[in-house]
Amino acid sequence: MKLQAAVMKLVVVLMLTAGFASAQAAVSAKIEPALLSAVQSAGQADFLIWFEEQADLSAADAQKTRADKGRVVMQALRATAERSQAPVLAQLRARGLEYRSYWIANAITARGSLADLQALAALAPVKQLYKIDNQLSRQLPAGIARFVDTPRPAPRAKAAVGDFDLAKALGDSVEPGVALIRAPEVWALGFKGQGVVVGDHDVGVQWDHPALKNQYRGWDGSAAHHDYNWRNAFGALDLFCTDPAVPCDSNGHGTHTTGTMVGWDGGSNQVGVAPEAKWIACRSLLDPVLGVGTVPTYMDCMEWQIAPYPEGQADAADPAMAPDVVNNSWGCLEGCVPPMLQATNDAIKAAGIVQVVSAGNDGNGGVCGTVAFPLAVYESSFSVGASDVGDEMADFSSLGPVLTDLSLRTKPNVTAPGVDTRSAWNDGDYNTISGTSMAGPHVAGLVALIMSAEPRLIGRVDDIRALIERTANPDVKTSNTASTCGGTDAATIPNNIFGYGRIDAAAAVLARPQLSVQATAPSSVASGGSYTAVFKLSQPASGKIDVSNALLKLTLPSGLSLKSSSEAPSASEGQALSFSHATLAPGEEWSLSLELSSTQAGSYSLTGSTEADQVSPAAAPTLVTAVGSGTGGGGSGGNEESGGGALGWASLLLLAASRLRRRGR
Repeated sequence: MKLQAAVMKLVVVLMLTAGFASAQAAVSAKIEPALLSAVQSAGQADFLIWFEEQADLSAADAQKTRADKGRVVMQALRATAERSQAPVLAQLRARGLEYRSYWIANAITARGSLADLQALAALAPVKQLYKIDNQLSRQLPAGIARFVDTPRPAPRAKAAVGDFDLAKALGDSVEPGVALIRAPEVWALGFKGQGVVVGDHDVGVQWDHPALKNQYRGWDGSAAHHDYNWRNAFGALDLFCTDPAVPCDSNGHGTHTTGTMVGWDGGSNQVGVAPEAKWIACRSLLDPVLGVGTVPTYMDCMEWQIAPYPEGQADAADPAMAPDVVNNSWGCLEGCVPPMLQATNDAIKAAGIVQVVSAGNDGNGGVCGTVAFPLAVYESSFSVGASDVGDEMADFSSLGPVLTDLSLRTKPNVTAPGVDTRSAWNDGDYNTISGTSMAGPHVAGLVALIMSAEPRLIGRVDDIRALIERTANPDVKTSNTASTCGGTDAATIPNNIFGYGRIDAAAAVLARPQLSVQATAPSSVASGGSYTAVFKLSQPASGKIDVSNALLKLTLPSGLSLKSSSEAPSASEGQALSFSHATLAPGEEWSLSLELSSTQAGSYSLTGSTEADQVSPAAAPTLVTAVGSGTGGGGSGGNEESGGGALGWASLLLLAASRLRRRGR
């Protein structure tokens, strides 16, 4: 018995020892080897706490507006962070550690010792601890080329390209890249970015530059208001901005990218694609030479983009003040931890914000697989390569496929002018530089033009991206770069060289989703007779994306009643009826027949309107039928109305664009 008892005790001890060792191994596995090495070497290290629980953002899909999408996303992210971070925050406070909590990716940054790491890793909500480089300036790793954009001589007029006269455009003071993508043709239609807010995530902006001041959302014409319009993620640690609450640019790069989006001084310097859009900005890159950022500052700016707030008042964050599109002309080379920036990027998209990202400048004359750094590698990023004004791919433009996450994802999505781009600079003047950093803002400006042409597209990220991709010009030359990457060549669309092609603003705006309405009814019927009114809704065949939830609203005049209809109303309130149709593809038609009657003689006007998720409300043709003044039967007669809606306007727009091209505009 004694022997058996001794054996049992030994077994228990061994089991406890094995269990303890297993638990210790599980804790150690949560600590990234690079972080463990850093803390063992220096005694302390900066680290990021990544949580097991991540928010479900799918509810944002059902929201109609960008502001509502942002509100749902922020609420879900905050609730998840508050719930899962609570025990970790208590541990951090108990250990006296400095930290910063983020809700956008459910993460916390802190600095501590090996004992601190082990204590935090033992907590159940913690999934992983990663090393982060939180220095404000550093040398780049050997052999890695940052997004360093190079000054070049200012370009001058070249031969005509495509459907416009480049020399004429230059004579009109429009920058060559802006003219190449046919932005002036969109301006001629009245769409210049009005009603749209663009964001710049970069090294900062000289807000009072002559080409940018009037477009700054914080300028009311007499005074500046930086709350909700500017964020400096470095705060008081910024060595280059005397007041972090006031916009600044220590490099010039951010002023340049903002200028390409919206810049115009009201005179000869038409450097921007969407000169009537408003801009806001966040500074997450600090170094005045290379523009180096940090993981915490990237998260700071991306959280602020979803819900901007005044300096020092994070509790006042308001998704309604968010930008509609953000330009990101940077790449994270500072050791970005694998899941963190993808989660923040996915949250930006879920919030209805189009995230435009430069592909990178590591192409080196044709090296494939060089779209390699966040944010450009993610599906949720609209990644942009660079070409010149002759539609030749730039030799520096990074190429796909994405290899760093083994996804083999096709990148870039599209290409835009990024060689010899002249734009605003932080000395109040202008500078000409090259890089994919210059290409991205052309795309962000195009997004603003599309949204100003159709405000219902604000917040609909996938629709915007599809519209730009499906109207891009695939005739991009590749003599400066590889002809095949990742199994795709220039004849395959999309490909890993230039994606779908070089963006075309006029084509994208003219192909935006629209609704055409045709309506027929007899002009007269006999007293007491019934008649048929028919409404046909369609998308022009020239469209590029589907229309969802098409809605026809009709108001019956007093005395007129609905006997039957080919489809039951989706809603009714008195004499107001609504009919809905799930999807209308380009060229597709939806026909609705109504049998109407009245027992009283008189003239009856049937009025209505139509709209869709992607199409703003517009009046439907009015049908007038006289009851009791004719002998026509139901559904017959000559009162026929056609056109209306967007089809007539689309024809006029196409005619105007054609005339502008013939005039060399």
